[in-house]
Amino acid sequence: MSYNIILNSTNVNNSTNSQYKFNFITGNFTVKEGAQICVSQIQIPYSWFNITQNYTNNKFNIIDWLGTVYNITLPDGFYTVADINNFLEIYAINNGLYLINNTGQNVYYLQLYTNQQYYSNQLLFYPVPIALPVGWVAPANWVGFPAVTTAPQFVVLNNNFTIYSGFNAGTYGGGPTPSSVLSQNVPLGSNVNSLVIRCNLVSNPVGFPTDIVDTFAVEGIFGANINYEPKFEKWVKIKAGTYNNLVVDIVDQQYNNIDIIDKNLTISLLLKN
Repeated sequence: MSYNIILNSTNVNNSTNSQYKFNFITGNFTVKEGAQICVSQIQIPYSWFNITQNYTNNKFNIIDWLGTVYNITLPDGFYTVADINNFLEIYAINNGLYLINNTGQNVYYLQLYTNQQYYSNQLLFYPVPIALPVGWVAPANWVGFPAVTTAPQFVVLNNNFTIYSGFNAGTYGGGPTPSSVLSQNVPLGSNVNSLVIRCNLVSNPVGFPTDIVDTFAVEGIFGANINYEPKFEKWVKIKAGTYNNLVVDIVDQQYNNIDIIDKNLTISLLLKN
């Protein structure tokens, strides 16, 4: 006999919305020898952050042309490199680290971009003049001009921002001329590349962990639904016995717990007893 088990937001069983418990209606459910389970369909919002305090990848420093150090902490969230560059621009506005050119455009002296050609990230540095150029305007909170023309610096700390950005820990930039630096390593924009579905009923003696039901890639953009529907039924063995409930955990490809923001998901399992 086959059963279809549906889990949704009413089945959330932990504070990170990554564990779901289904209580069998009869109280006890007997699983026979040779029983199997598989994923029928999963719909889950792409709603876990890639930069957080827990990942320790949310801190870096910048040093302006006067030698002042700014300790920057990114609020927990999902960031592309372009988002971080926007954050740096807003930070520059709030802290007087920019000028306004003769066409009314803000001029920023430190920028971070994705360089698709080299599959890397790139830091760009521009020297700050020692006096206001003709026709330009300094904002009211302008920090001041350097004694000699020099660019700001970007400090990659010895934390997991190195993994996200691809840059080794160190200080970059400075100097009297424009410069750029490519990341030395392949940047890992997200810690979660695929999702692994685990279940307390599963018994897979040839694999580890032994309770994996299925896995699938994280595709699409942040905030959109990830829809997974296997092209064929991938049955796995479950342990014979009597159970009060079925528990499903959603973890990443390294079996780490993830913090799912939006619990409005649907997990459909087929159980063949």
